[in-house]
Amino acid sequence: MNQLLKIAAERINELDAIITGARTRLKNVPDGRIATHRRLDGVYYTFHCSGDSAGRYLSKKDLPLILSLAQKEYDQKVLRSAELERKKLIRFASAYPEVSAEQVYEQLGKDRQVLVTPIAWPDDVYIRNWLDIQYPKKGFSEEGPEFYTSKGERVRSKSEVIIADTLARMGVPYRYEFPIRFSGTGTFHPDFTVLNVRQRKEFYWEHLGMMDNAEYVESALSKIEIYQKNGCFPGSKLILTYESGKHPLHIGLLTDIIQEYLL
Repeated sequence: MNQLLKIAAERINELDAIITGARTRLKNVPDGRIATHRRLDGVYYTFHCSGDSAGRYLSKKDLPLILSLAQKEYDQKVLRSAELERKKLIRFASAYPEVSAEQVYEQLGKDRQVLVTPIAWPDDVYIRNWLDIQYPKKGFSEEGPEFYTSKGERVRSKSEVIIADTLARMGVPYRYEFPIRFSGTGTFHPDFTVLNVRQRKEFYWEHLGMMDNAEYVESALSKIEIYQKNGCFPGSKLILTYESGKHPLHIGLLTDIIQEYLL
């Protein structure tokens, strides 16, 4: 589904809930309305029925009625606004072209596709091109333990196996230890460089797996500081996960992070 249509459909569902809630609250509400008046010693309210211009003064003992009528007026405005927005979104969705400008390329025959440069590559082509980039891999110590992902790729820890396999299972493209260069700091190898396909945006993912080791923590803090000095802030272009002996990597939280930033 086109992303705009998906957003519209999600918003229509939200509006349906808002409309249902407002209509429910408006059942069995008292008749009439309140008017607000300001004077030097504060604010007071008057109650008005249909055709009643003068109104009746409401005292503190009438607070439940004041609150009920104020909520009623608010819910009526919410209902009108939500119904109007829903109507316009449905009209927008029904009038939206079946083929967007970006999808024109996908409608071409293969013989035509090879002759043109699209304004945006289809997701599958973009992912394939992104993954096909070749880069030098860091070596592994001969004495070190061996850990392999479900794709047969060697990584450096059990936690990295979990991260890589979860990314693969959720359809998120990644590069393992892809080299990047920051000015004045040399070459960095983030644990993972991951791709939000929908936004066509890269994130660096560092897993800090020995947070109960003081020396490791100091090194991790220095690394995070370098990322931030180069415009890579947690949550915007940098994803951080943590682990210690008492707090192992939580797969449920890992899934939530991927859902939040990468899908």
